[in-house]
Parts: sequence; structure tokens; C-alpha cells
Amino acid sequence: MKNRFTFVTIMSLISMFLFGVSVLAATDFTQFGFAKVVAEKKIEAGEAAKISRSGIKIDIPEGTFTTDVIFQVLEGDNDHFQAHAPAGETVIMNFAFRILDAKTNEIIAKFNKPVMFSFKDKDVNQGSIYNNVSTNGSIVPNTVPAVIEGRTLTHPIGGAPVGWVITSPTNSIKK
Repeated sequence: MKNRFTFVTIMSLISMFLFGVSVLAATDFTQFGFAKVVAEKKIEAGEAAKISRSGIKIDIPEGTFTTDVIFQVLEGDNDHFQAHAPAGETVIMNFAFRILDAKTNEIIAKFNKPVMFSFKDKDVNQGSIYNNVSTNGSIVPNTVPAVIEGRTLTHPIGGAPVGWVITSPTNSIKK
């Protein structure tokens, strides 16, 4: 357990560094295939929070946001993203975040601390890949590999400049 904690901590720091050196565009991903709000939570400035839904868990640490926010989890139709998935891979899950400043309604793209995303599903396996989805629909593996333990994939997220899909090798999907 200690090794997993250390690995996840190191990956979080790498994620923060990667997001810290790039410009994060505030994008409304409902316009790019993530059309449904499937979970929503109002989070007060500085507070920690948890969001769970259908195998998804998002742990938001204390201090992630300096203003009150409305944190939305968005999803779309897996078939929409499958057209851009790498050959031999099947999209098993897709999601994006839309975080709104509760006062100004502006989209917040960068977090002060990374949130921890996890997804547990029968189709998650050692071949699963955590991919970024850009606004043009392209799907590329995230530069920080996900941690996979059993049927659970875990990944730190330092901001919301892209959406994400999780793919698994098509021949490993349980029918």
C-alpha cells in the first residue's frame, strides 16, 4: 500500500508539473461529445469533496479551488469516441469535467491540487489505456500512465484542458 501511495504521489507531482508549464484553455466540453452532465456537486472554496457514480470516484482534495465551484462530470456516447480510437482498442468509458466558478459562471481549467480519478469496471485490465481527447476529437495516450490494480484504473488530474477516454484491447472486452 505504501508503494502505491508513493507512486500515486509521484504521478500527481508529475501531473502538476506538466499542467503547470502548459496553458490551460477553459473549454466547455459539452460541445465536443461530452454532452450529458452525469454528476454535479457544489464545492465551497478550499473544501475537500468526493463524487461517485457508476464505478467512477473522484477525490477532490482540500485547497483544490480558491472560489466556490460547481463541479460537473460530463459523459458522452462511447460510439462517438470509438471512431477516433486506436485500432484494436475499444472505448469502455469517456468523461470530461466542467468546473464553473459559482459566482461568475466562468469555466475553471486549472486546479491548485490534482484530483484523483478512479474507475472500476469489468473491462478494465492491464492493457487499458487512459487517453486524452482534444477538442478536434483526436485521442492520444496521456503522458502519465494510469495505475491499474485489478479492475480499477486510477489517475491524477491537474486540470481540465481535455476530455478523456479509457480504452481496453478489443479482444479483452467481456461480452
